Amino acid sequence: MTETVKIGVSGMTCAACQAFVQKTLQKQPGVVEATVSLMTNDATVAFDPAAVSAGSLVKTIADTGYGAELASPAASAIAEQEEQDRTQKKELTELRWKAGVSLAAGVIAMVISMPLMREYMSDPFMEWWMAATTPGVARALPWLYQVDPEVLAYLLLALTIGIMSWAGRHFYTRAWSALRHGTADMNTLVAVGTGSAFLFSAAATLRPELFLSHGVRPDLYYEAVIIIIALVGRPSPHDGPATEDRANHTRR
Repeated sequence: MTETVKIGVSGMTCAACQAFVQKTLQKQPGVVEATVSLMTNDATVAFDPAAVSAGSLVKTIADTGYGAELASPAASAIAEQEEQDRTQKKELTELRWKAGVSLAAGVIAMVISMPLMREYMSDPFMEWWMAATTPGVARALPWLYQVDPEVLAYLLLALTIGIMSWAGRHFYTRAWSALRHGTADMNTLVAVGTGSAFLFSAAATLRPELFLSHGVRPDLYYEAVIIIIALVGRPSPHDGPATEDRANHTRR
């Protein structure tokens, strides 16, 4: 005899996220069928209660890095969707706040990086760009070019760690969870891209002589890491609660 349970899932942003959660549920012992909807942000699971519990299924989803909560059996379909919309609205507000702060931090990082780019620049386009923009920045912030480059590099390192730990943390936790489950999604792409740029920059900051001794410029890419987190983490204009549409979908 099987039972069916509906579990609210938060944090999914793409079809790959949906597929990952669904695949993970389907692999669990005792699960007969699992369907995850990105539109309604929930999972419907048919399972054998003798083999697995509803609480274990919630924990399985939570272990993937996404939020999970059992739907209240007493709530109507519309009330349940309204509660999901309130949760999603709160999540979107938080994402917008983090994206805005990260974007501002990225602009600051770009400005702070300009004296360092002048020292280590090797790309022809960037050489042209620096030649065009440096005079204006130097006139506006003359003190910036008097700061020890090593101090600027460590400041950028600290700023990037802060943004990665705060605004970008969900990318890395979900990418790690996907790796443990033998799969990959958008979070994996972001984590690998920003993680590799950060590790290269951190090594160039902490041990620049290792690069120079091999004829490699210790370029820094901290501003790229921060801006990628800001832009990818920014919610789409089409994201947001749609209680009426979802309620109509539920009634159908």
